[in-house]
Amino acid sequence: MTQEVLAVVIPRTAKGESGRPQALVRTAEGAFELSDIAEDSPLALGVTHFAQGEPILDPETREVIGYEMQVVNG
Repeated sequence: MTQEVLAVVIPRTAKGESGRPQALVRTAEGAFELSDIAEDSPLALGVTHFAQGEPILDPETREVIGYEMQVVNG
């Protein structure tokens, strides 16, 4: 097995700003790790960014069961 990128994430800082892009990677040994991505990497370019949108409520219990995704213009 070779190293595999499972997801690209852009964490939010405590001030609500976008942090450095990171990749969730499965290593050749099967372990998972979060690795920083260079800003000029193809993984960091041309990526659509989403923010947490409005909550989705269960109509009967009114419990939050998920969130809508909102595209963030970058």
